[in-house]
Amino acid sequence: MIYLDSAATTRPSDAVAGIFDASSTKYYANPDSSHAAGMQAGKQIENARAAVAGVLKAQPEEIIFTSSGTEANNLAIFGTCDALKKYGNKIIISDSEHPSVYMPAKELEKRGFEIIYLSSKGGIINLDEFRQALDERVILVSVMLVNNETGAIYNLNKINETVQTSYKNAAHTPHIHTDAVQAFGKININLNKLKVNMLTASAHKIHGIKGAGCLYLRKNTRINAQIFGGGQERGLRSSTLNTPSILAFGKAAEQINIQADYEIIENLYDYAVLKIKEKCPDVKFNQNGEFSKYILSLRLPNVRSEIMLNYLSSRDIYISSGAACSSKNTSTQESVRVLLNYGLDKFSADFTVRVSFSKYNKIEEIDEFISVLAEGISKFSVY
Repeated sequence: MIYLDSAATTRPSDAVAGIFDASSTKYYANPDSSHAAGMQAGKQIENARAAVAGVLKAQPEEIIFTSSGTEANNLAIFGTCDALKKYGNKIIISDSEHPSVYMPAKELEKRGFEIIYLSSKGGIINLDEFRQALDERVILVSVMLVNNETGAIYNLNKINETVQTSYKNAAHTPHIHTDAVQAFGKININLNKLKVNMLTASAHKIHGIKGAGCLYLRKNTRINAQIFGGGQERGLRSSTLNTPSILAFGKAAEQINIQADYEIIENLYDYAVLKIKEKCPDVKFNQNGEFSKYILSLRLPNVRSEIMLNYLSSRDIYISSGAACSSKNTSTQESVRVLLNYGLDKFSADFTVRVSFSKYNKIEEIDEFISVLAEGISKFSVY
């Protein structure tokens, strides 16, 4: 199998799989129990919390564990709106957010909130639109750090600077949230410069196990709980903690080496681009400006993405045409939304595929992928 769909999910590392299996049988006690077995499980969770916080250079108490990136995004958005609704009902997001941000915004729109969708054409947030949208009614700004479809890196520093300048003497400042699921552990995140109130990450994007995500919540940032019960996670996310997935999240975080990992990815990306230009000269590259080399967005010449995906899949090669976190019925629609807002026309969007790398990929896999890609283009080209 040649797996080039790591933006959708990553292969768990051997160490992560090992700790997940071991913790399932060793630390199965409820971590909130007051007996020794429960306290032992609780201690392991706190070690994992510290490891995840360490990637962000945050404080462990600023990490709220959730079941996924989607839940963390929902907690940030709905939790902020509940907590700050007395100040206003205006929310600003980019028009290319992941569905777990975009759809909550649509739901809030139904509830009477005003949503501003900032243009992200070319992978660049329109700061003029942003400045014009800021007023005393804005309570939340949510802009992703790395786009899951195009790999575009959005300038959150400028977003933050604009907010700080615009609200310098205001009675309240909007919360700033970023969906960093495609950025966490892959690019350096300096929270001292970024200064977001909230940041979302997910274990299964960094070679962890599905079932664990987190919300970084800066000290003194107020949000309201959305799940009520036993009061776990500082009362913000009640539910018995998923110890195996959280410990695996911690192990995955410990294994991150951003610089060394990125050197591997950069080599894979640059090699893939070189060979695609050589073997498939009619393929176009969607990316420009600042982007993460973990993701490569390609426009195929006259071969629809679904046809190419099926052909590659028949050869045990796996890439993507849309956000796998959407349902099978809506993933293509969601992908097209993002690509259209990026600046592609409908035809180009329908012919776009996403290749996404991990540190476990090999050059030989890139060669085989491009060879089969060239075969598919020759075989299925509609002209």
